[in-house]
Amino acid sequence: MPEPESPQLETERLWLCAWSEADLEVARPIFTDADVMRYINGGRPLGDAEIHSFIARQMNHLRSRGFCLWKLLLKPERRFAGFCGLQPLELDGKSEVEIGWRLVKECWARGLATEAAHAALISAVNNARLKRVIAIAMPENRPSLRVMEKLEMRFELATRKAGFDVVVYSRSFAPQETADQTL
Repeated sequence: MPEPESPQLETERLWLCAWSEADLEVARPIFTDADVMRYINGGRPLGDAEIHSFIARQMNHLRSRGFCLWKLLLKPERRFAGFCGLQPLELDGKSEVEIGWRLVKECWARGLATEAAHAALISAVNNARLKRVIAIAMPENRPSLRVMEKLEMRFELATRKAGFDVVVYSRSFAPQETADQTL
């Protein structure tokens, strides 16, 4: 079986790939599943224009910053599993870099979010020389909070984002430190 289109990162079970404008159809199910969106957007599914905007943003982040929320493909069948990675985020008037993930339901509770997040975090910290990364989640989203803790992120504060109560976890990296030394 051929390799996936331009994989950027690889883990034991996943390829983390760049998005393309042709990915709307493959991405639509994750953005329209109420269970997947429950803690993201109050359960509101996204329309095609919003999904296309998300994909375009990720393509732009990769070009301009060298990281994005990567499209996840499950090995070996190359099946779409979700997305994970880093992106810029404005939070409480501050510019931050957020790590985030979202998986299709069939991939829940298998450790894939942690596996992908670990690879994306190492790459972004080492290549973009990030000194700080945050993650946000609704307090009820226990699975995401567990992933944050596995990434050695610590609770920082509770706030509101897009009209929802969220908790912010963070992790800082010393200038000479690389993520693989500490993850």
